[in-house]
Amino acid sequence: MITTTSSFLSSTIAVNQNVVKSILFRCAALLLQVAVYKFFSLLAFKSKAFTSYLMFAEDYIQKGFFIASRGFTRNAILVSCCTVLFASAGLYDALLWGLDAPGYVAHKSNVTASLIENRLLSAPAYIVSFSTKPGETDSLDKDITGVMGASLFEPGVNFTLTGEIDRGHPRVVAPTRPFDPAGDVTVGPRIWLDNEGFSVSPDSYVSSSISPDSSVSSSISPNLGGFYCPWQAAGTNGSYWACQFKNTYAPHFIEASNLGRPQIHWDDSSDLNLQSTYIRPKREDNPWASLGNGASTAVMKQMFTVTKGRERHTFIESAFKASLLMDYETPFPQEEVRDLVKRIWSTDPVEQQSPAVGKITDGITQARRQNTSFTLGWNEGNELSVLQVTFELLNPQIPSANVPYSLLRISSVNITLVRSDTLPQPVKPLEQCNQPFQSEATGGKMYQTDCAVAPLDRNTNHTQFFGQVDVTAVFILNGLLGEIRANTSAKALNQQGFEWIIKNGQKLDNLLLSRGFITTLDPSLVTVEVSRIQPALSYLQITFTILAALLAALSWIALSVFASDHYSSSLLANLYATTSMGGPDTSRKPQYIHKVPEIQLSESGSRTLMETPTGIFRHDAHDDIGVAVADGRSSLSKQAKQVTSEVKC
Repeated sequence: MITTTSSFLSSTIAVNQNVVKSILFRCAALLLQVAVYKFFSLLAFKSKAFTSYLMFAEDYIQKGFFIASRGFTRNAILVSCCTVLFASAGLYDALLWGLDAPGYVAHKSNVTASLIENRLLSAPAYIVSFSTKPGETDSLDKDITGVMGASLFEPGVNFTLTGEIDRGHPRVVAPTRPFDPAGDVTVGPRIWLDNEGFSVSPDSYVSSSISPDSSVSSSISPNLGGFYCPWQAAGTNGSYWACQFKNTYAPHFIEASNLGRPQIHWDDSSDLNLQSTYIRPKREDNPWASLGNGASTAVMKQMFTVTKGRERHTFIESAFKASLLMDYETPFPQEEVRDLVKRIWSTDPVEQQSPAVGKITDGITQARRQNTSFTLGWNEGNELSVLQVTFELLNPQIPSANVPYSLLRISSVNITLVRSDTLPQPVKPLEQCNQPFQSEATGGKMYQTDCAVAPLDRNTNHTQFFGQVDVTAVFILNGLLGEIRANTSAKALNQQGFEWIIKNGQKLDNLLLSRGFITTLDPSLVTVEVSRIQPALSYLQITFTILAALLAALSWIALSVFASDHYSSSLLANLYATTSMGGPDTSRKPQYIHKVPEIQLSESGSRTLMETPTGIFRHDAHDDIGVAVADGRSSLSKQAKQVTSEVKC
């Protein structure tokens, strides 16, 4: 096999089976052997070496005896060269196989994933991740489709996700409660799913923190103490907040962030009782459990489903965060902060000059001057999608201790409803629980309920099965956007990587949805490209095959035109003609024998003779033949008559 980029040398002409190539190459070798045989037959004629011509058809042992007996003569050299070249021509097919480059082509066709569903792994991975250096997008462009399709099907299934899916139709309802960002239980932008208040949103308590002395580890509300930055209405379905707060609340913001964890409001009654739940990453196998907190720069996308009763709703979520670490004891790097804020605000240089960039930077700077932490953000959305953006300056301080560092963290979460389905049967709990709870699944497989870890404030002394949440597919991209611990804007957010994410966001969503649909929903809704390996020929191999045929034809024609028929006939045909078995006028023109006589071996005394029904083959000495010919001018002697009767068949 050879490696090449030339279209003439590459295998591009598909054939059905390798046996076709084998037959074609073998025929080429046979034709080349015919060309060699005919060419040397012509040389034998020109050299008047009929014995050499007869040796061409003998086996290697007989040829060896002939060459040894003749020594270094023209006839011996002729037989030697013919033997070597004829044997080499028999290896011509091996040469053609060696020209494979690579010898096959991938026949690609688009089919639904249901056609290869039987080759799906028994436990396909629901998390795929990609880690690279900041700004290295070339490897992503090359490998991202393969990464998204990894660990889905058995080895040997050559497929590629195309990103083409039948999304179906999402179903939403009108809000069951009015937009109230400042209420005891915040009703901000949500995706409303039924008339009982079933809805999904980003974290409603993103601007809240528990008291440093509190043992409460659940959802935060204004009534639970601690810090709460109230939301203000912005338009008909938007809200914003901006607050400074004590540094002692900052550790909770850093360590207990719900970034990338959708909040599920199962109904109005449970929501008003602070019984909403979150879709939390599984610590055993999901890196976002740690990446979502603390100081890092990363991107996470996940497809998840929420099922209540028979209604299943499918969502796609994108979470992004960039972090800038600063030494608290050094002067505050205001320009670094401004640069990071404006680049996240927009990739358009004109929009980066927006007054909002200055206001956000000034708010962060003012908080730092006053030795406080700061949170600012907003929510916006429509009936199918919600967006949450936050800017946080966090100076973590433990009571009676100094602040070790400052963390500027900028994040965004977008949740979009993709599809709604009605199941044949209502979803059932994995186990029973004595309080309101939900079942949790990953990759379509239920593995636990949140009964054992349900917050204390959710306990209402009655049981209620909310439904099931399923994280069906997760994609985590780490390293591309920036360094984990960066103290400059350029290192905290790599511009090339950031622009790549924005440009390819929709592509990543479609690939991730394709993966989730295959493993959990319905593979028939996903189009994949299947590659089937087919044997193939190159134009070079076709050329060499045709060349062998042309050489065989030319040598055949040349021998027929320039040599006597004896040099293109077999030994049997020559015997048949020269002994007048076919008639008195055939000795000078041997040809194919249409009716071959029976030739047998017969015993005559101590001799074994070849015998036909009309005579025998016998070699006579030249003297006997000369006498017979001389006497034939007058009359045949008795001896001559006997010889003629024995030779003539």
